[in-house]
Amino acid sequence: MPSQKKSSTKKAKGVSKSSRSGLVFPVSRVGGSLRKGRYAKRVSTPAAVFLTAVMEYCTKELLTLSAKTAHKNKKQHNIKPRHICLAVREDEDLSQLLSQVTISGGGVMGGVHGAMLKKKKEPSGEKKEKKKSDKKKAKKEKKEKSSKSPKKS
Repeated sequence: MPSQKKSSTKKAKGVSKSSRSGLVFPVSRVGGSLRKGRYAKRVSTPAAVFLTAVMEYCTKELLTLSAKTAHKNKKQHNIKPRHICLAVREDEDLSQLLSQVTISGGGVMGGVHGAMLKKKKEPSGEKKEKKKSDKKKAKKEKKEKSSKSPKKS
């Protein structure tokens, strides 16, 4: 019987694009979606990596802010839609990015619009002082004008 030789070199396992780029989100799945969506004739691998990195960053940012909001609000450890909504509306960049988005179960932001608030009245003493000082200035200006013009006799 002929002896069969076993290959001494083992076949190396493939390394995913996500692990190569150091990301958690699936790079190949995002790249496939880009190709399937027909956004361009050709889609490069770096484009898929970049888009995946941006998506992962935005998700981490949103979850971090939501967790802080949840912890601040009654020391809860569960993130609820309300916490996500509050976190989005408090952050300037996320608020601009998600301005047209409605979060189901998120509720509304609290607070009163500035136009609805009553205007603060100045204390009456300050108004009188301003009027008196304005009258004094007007009298001084009249005196200066009259002293500058030559008197006819």
